Amino acid sequence: MMTLRRYLMAQYDWTGLSRRICRSPAWETAALSSAAVLVLVLIILYHLYIEHLDISIFRSTSMGLEHMFNRITYFTLAVFLLPAFFIASHAARMLSLTMRRGPHAAIPVKFYLAEAKTMFLQMVTHKQILKCPATIQRRRWIMHWLLAFGCCLMFVIKFFFLRWFQTDKIYALYNPQRWLGYMGAAFLLLGSLDILIERARKREPIYGKSGLGDLILPLLLLLTALSGMAVHVLRYVGLGLGAHYAYAVHLMIVVPMLLVEVPFGRSSHMLYRPLALYFTAVKERALKSLMAGEEKAA
Repeated sequence: MMTLRRYLMAQYDWTGLSRRICRSPAWETAALSSAAVLVLVLIILYHLYIEHLDISIFRSTSMGLEHMFNRITYFTLAVFLLPAFFIASHAARMLSLTMRRGPHAAIPVKFYLAEAKTMFLQMVTHKQILKCPATIQRRRWIMHWLLAFGCCLMFVIKFFFLRWFQTDKIYALYNPQRWLGYMGAAFLLLGSLDILIERARKREPIYGKSGLGDLILPLLLLLTALSGMAVHVLRYVGLGLGAHYAYAVHLMIVVPMLLVEVPFGRSSHMLYRPLALYFTAVKERALKSLMAGEEKAA
């Protein structure tokens, strides 16, 4: 099943990057590392040539993050929208390859609309995991759901409420701004650690064959949560320069993950799996309608 899934990922991706990433963990690591280096270069150039800061400021000055907040909004939007473009194009190619050819090409739009709830339900519930062996299905489902919810929460926060969270203002402990961030970080930590621990133990057959490629995504999610927490702690204890460096590291982890892993790596299953189930439901509805029409005609 894993081999088939990776093969299909390569077919839906018109750029060819998924094929390389799925075949070679070394290629995947190189792509992520290259993106991280590019982020570091952009950070340095931004401070030196856009903010016109002297390089000595990076060694001793207690510096906050406020000088980055205006332009980081546009950078964040670009980082989210670029992989969104690739994901949407891959979904369109999947639709073309599976539903716009052969006997399924003439399925009316009304059947797609009628089964839209199927895709939404699969995205939200992840109930397919419950079909795994009974000894692990419930726990895997809970951890997988929490991890996915943490990722979605962080996406909503960073994409729609960035200016509320991206600030040097110190909020009280009871403020929802802090607790939403804590909740997202906790879910990322729990979900990623659970995957890494179970793959290290290899107690269940599903974790028996775990290679480097299977560890990259949960490791990136774990580092994302830890580096974000480091920025938060350093900022709240008044270590502005330390928070600045931690934030740079955080960006060097998050940006490559979003640009490489989300549209081209294993996390793209978050799109392909619900779409596949959705298209299957559309086909089944169209087939039932056809059979009902034939019965009436007979």
